[in-house]
Amino acid sequence: MKKSRVVIIGAGVVGTAVGALLHQESYEIAAVASRSMGSAERAVQYIGAGAATTDVVKAARQGDLIFITTPDGAIASVCEKIAKKKGFPPESTVIHCCGALSAEILSPARACGARILSIHPLQTLADTDQAVANLPGSFFALDGGPDAIKTGKEIIRDLGGTVMVIPSEGKMLYHAAAVVACNYFVALVFQALRMLEAVGIPRTSGLPALMPLIKGTVGNLEKVGIPKALTGPIARGDLKTIEGHLAAFDRLMPEAKRIYCEMGRVAADAAEAKGSINEETRRKLLELFSA
Repeated sequence: MKKSRVVIIGAGVVGTAVGALLHQESYEIAAVASRSMGSAERAVQYIGAGAATTDVVKAARQGDLIFITTPDGAIASVCEKIAKKKGFPPESTVIHCCGALSAEILSPARACGARILSIHPLQTLADTDQAVANLPGSFFALDGGPDAIKTGKEIIRDLGGTVMVIPSEGKMLYHAAAVVACNYFVALVFQALRMLEAVGIPRTSGLPALMPLIKGTVGNLEKVGIPKALTGPIARGDLKTIEGHLAAFDRLMPEAKRIYCEMGRVAADAAEAKGSINEETRRKLLELFSA
């Protein structure tokens, strides 16, 4: 069966990686558009197909699937510019890959008879090679109308991903969950390194020391899931150790006590859900974290 003609508008990591993966799956890459011809040409070279251009309207007219993978703040204006010039072919599907925005940001495309869709990979994408390696096997959040969702499911299947359909009104909370799991995880490790520095362990030594613990925790999450992966003093209901931690913060690093207590409250909920502490112990933990 003939695959759709794809246009990529925005030659960054996501657009280039999606173009490369779809090209591998026999989609026809018609055009890659970017603000600079140089970046468009580099993306075309990486993808191995497509015509480079700086004319987003001309590019869009060539596609059945038009990915607007510009920076998030430019998605609406690029879409509106193309729509005003009637650049979206009727029955085409216009797609963005932003996690925080719903498909409705593309609503001007409807005036051309196009469908609108959001496809967000639940994945961290540091560079194009990593994105091409990691997108297959990832979960993708879809947001759009029924016909657009059907198209999105076909694209995600060809990308080797798994589909999650997210209601438009839930998109921001979904994205916040991704931020907590990914970005805040890095921030928590950053905070742990600060704490180690406060007792004389430099960051250059602290991160290698923590990595086996971090990898073991991720392995437990994969193996036994939540909340069973929770271990440590809160999971055991070890009030004396928690009291010792809080006293250490007061002596050595009072500015870090608040985040410890905030995360401790969440960990107490997880420990009760695990069944490793009872309601009374959870209550005592919360009292400690609120003192």
